[in-house]
Amino acid sequence: MTEKLDNTRLIHDILKEFVETDIEENKEALIDRIYDLSGFEEVCRSYPEITYVIYRMNNDTFHAIEAFFGLSKPNNDFAGLRQEKKLDDLSKEEKENLDRFERHVKLSCYQREYIGKLTTEAEKAAEKAQAASEDAEQRAVTTQKVVANVSLAATKTKRVAQNANNMAQQAQSIADNANKIATKAQSITDKVQKKTTGIYSEFVGILAIFTALSFAMMGSVQMLGNLFSNIKNPTTGSLGYALILAGIYLIVIYLLIMTLVLAMKKLFSTTPDSYKISWPFVLVISIAVTLMILLGIFLIVLFKVSNLWTFYR
Repeated sequence: MTEKLDNTRLIHDILKEFVETDIEENKEALIDRIYDLSGFEEVCRSYPEITYVIYRMNNDTFHAIEAFFGLSKPNNDFAGLRQEKKLDDLSKEEKENLDRFERHVKLSCYQREYIGKLTTEAEKAAEKAQAASEDAEQRAVTTQKVVANVSLAATKTKRVAQNANNMAQQAQSIADNANKIATKAQSITDKVQKKTTGIYSEFVGILAIFTALSFAMMGSVQMLGNLFSNIKNPTTGSLGYALILAGIYLIVIYLLIMTLVLAMKKLFSTTPDSYKISWPFVLVISIAVTLMILLGIFLIVLFKVSNLWTFYR
């Protein structure tokens, strides 16, 4: 609490010195004061205290503050003093402190001006209300005479009010039905949107599969052709070699296709559903590849054994 009071007193003294000091005669003193102010970050950030000081000033001092900060005249004396070399050499943080102080003072002045205008308008409105009240008192006597006639019409008015109430209830019922229809329409729209998004995702998945197959099969035909073209005169050794390469090629192609499909699905899918690997199919592929490689190895071993047998005979 004491610190806030000290900041309030310091802000009041600084603003008072700004407006009471002649710029032409004591320019250096004002520059020194602004220079000292730039080092007090807490004071420059004390918006509540600045607002309190601005609101408590008398009108003459307040208008002088507005003039000093360029709110009521074209020239901003505060900004002009900040152009001096001593203040221009301040650090970035010190310049920001002065910017905050200037913004807080201007904002407080704007708020006081606005509140002052509202107060003036409220006073004028109160005066008009007072005049209207006096006029209403004069009209009260006349109104009492009219009351008798109004009472006669009250019965008819009550019936009209009942009819209006019934119509209002009917309108409310129609509005409720319209609201329910709108809710259903929104629900249908959401379902259609989700369905459309799902269709896009499925289309992307299909496109990903065909793209993966295209990349995988680009060189498969040529490779298989080169592989089996060497088997013009098949032997157990060449057949074993072909089976081993075919098994390795099969597992590589399968892994490549799965990698491309999973990557494309992850990039373009907008639904929570994700592609899952079929482990039974992976097991079948693995068994088939293993059998092909084992059969190839067996044929190669058989080929070498038969050659050795032939050689020793």
